[in-house]
Amino acid sequence: MPVPSITSLTGLVRRQPVVIGGAVAAAVVVARVTVLLTGGGTGRPRADNVSRNFRACLLVSPANATDARLAKAAWEGMQDAAKSGHVNAQRFPTPTIDAKAALPYFNGTVQQHCGVIITVGTGMKPATEAAATANPHQEFAVVGAASTRPHISAIAASDSAKDLAGKVETFITRRA
Repeated sequence: MPVPSITSLTGLVRRQPVVIGGAVAAAVVVARVTVLLTGGGTGRPRADNVSRNFRACLLVSPANATDARLAKAAWEGMQDAAKSGHVNAQRFPTPTIDAKAALPYFNGTVQQHCGVIITVGTGMKPATEAAATANPHQEFAVVGAASTRPHISAIAASDSAKDLAGKVETFITRRA
């Protein structure tokens, strides 16, 4: 079959503009749909729907060096739990450890529908207990402190940050 010349293609477009325009539009639509369905071969990851994942929230406060070390290890454990794809780990700051002043920050994490709210250190224990009293259906955990109050679990501090991160990860994945 001979290759059409530019002149013959120009003549075809002049004689059948609607047919040619429709064919071009259909080709463009097919190409776009193919790119959308196949991802275009770009290797970009697709976003997952994480709205139904278990949500674990870390409420951190300004604290001494020991609490900062525990908070860092706890956050690493939460991120490790999130790698499973079934957990959303979130970190929220609070500027105070005072129970009354920290309560709005706890209430904010409750409003975020956190499955468990984790705090760090003995300084946050009174605020966590006050929040547990105000939110009896919410689960809490304190890293490095113990509490006898209902809905508050204790995660024992470890000398090793890796060990503590593992404890936090296990604690969360058992609930997810």
